[in-house]
Amino acid sequence: MKLAKKSWSSVLALGAALFSATAQSQAPTFHEVVEPQVDNGRMAGAAGVMVTANEVLAFPMVGYSNLVTKKPLARDTVYWIASTTKPFIAAAVMMLVDEGKLSLDDPVAKYLPEFAPKALSAVTVRMLLNQTSGLSYYADPAKPTPTDCCSLADEVKRFVSLPLEHEPGRKFAYSNAGSDTAARVVEVVSGKDFEAFLDERLLQPLGMKDTTFFPNEEQLARLATTYWFSPAEQKLVPAPQEVFITAPYGDRKVRHAPGGGLFSTGDDLAKFAQLFLGKGQFQGRRYLSETAVADMTRNQLSPEAFATVPQPPGDDPDVPAGYGLGWGVGATGAYFHPGVASTDIRIDPERGYATVALIQQAGDETLLSVRRQLIDAARRHWDQTMNQSP
Repeated sequence: MKLAKKSWSSVLALGAALFSATAQSQAPTFHEVVEPQVDNGRMAGAAGVMVTANEVLAFPMVGYSNLVTKKPLARDTVYWIASTTKPFIAAAVMMLVDEGKLSLDDPVAKYLPEFAPKALSAVTVRMLLNQTSGLSYYADPAKPTPTDCCSLADEVKRFVSLPLEHEPGRKFAYSNAGSDTAARVVEVVSGKDFEAFLDERLLQPLGMKDTTFFPNEEQLARLATTYWFSPAEQKLVPAPQEVFITAPYGDRKVRHAPGGGLFSTGDDLAKFAQLFLGKGQFQGRRYLSETAVADMTRNQLSPEAFATVPQPPGDDPDVPAGYGLGWGVGATGAYFHPGVASTDIRIDPERGYATVALIQQAGDETLLSVRRQLIDAARRHWDQTMNQSP
């Protein structure tokens, strides 16, 4: 049952349900899931957004953007979204596919002549986006090469110089190498720096004013600190930047690799989620064809490659999960993409809503449990409020 057929009072009821449990619904609220973890020192804070294609239903926030200053999370808090960037890269590629300027099954070498890894078959553009290219990110994972250093052209040359991890298309191996190479293809085909293309064609038209690879001073003042729970100290401490992303964040001389480099806010990410709920259309303007959205959000792995996808433990509703083009695809038909600092966008097209998780902390068992609880609670509140079947 689509939301358009529901009354506005039903929408308000759903928003209220996410803040306070009712006798009808025993699903916990966002605050009930997150507050205990903040109180016991396992999380600094979290915010969430729940949207339909046309409405923001709820935007709950709990905790702090910085534990030293006790600055509370706010609606305009900026987050490093890490690999939640990958759907944006795929969207940029698919805009060019829609325009007939490239094909997913073209070999990458058609656009990057220097791209010639030794393999029995060619690496295609599709493989860059579905994580089956076989490209290596580091020559030695124990000694990571800095990637916030150079042009995309130079970075891709480094990928090509390394042996493939496996034959193209045969195995799923999650890496920024495919996404970064796809961003380089966008540069070559469009004739623009990837950041400029994304900003001009997608971010600014959508009104995503705080989404950028290079946050300015005003945005940096709103940036949440990234934490991790130190087993040795048994407390949250600022995450080492060498593990996450190099500062200074806004320095354009330090070019952040695009596969995990965007910063954004809840309101901005809500608009991106609404674009996909609208099957490529947002506020009356089409950005992606329905075919492009369908291709991005269905499993794009062969049975052989699907069998190699690492699955999260426990009773995660999205297991078994596959991978589309820039999106993980779950067993329920929902699609999503988390980042290493625990941001996430999850879209449930069958029910017609999406959720955005905004956390700045390295993932661990606590955060995995919180994610599951919030996914389950949002679905149960939706089903009960909208009178849908579970």
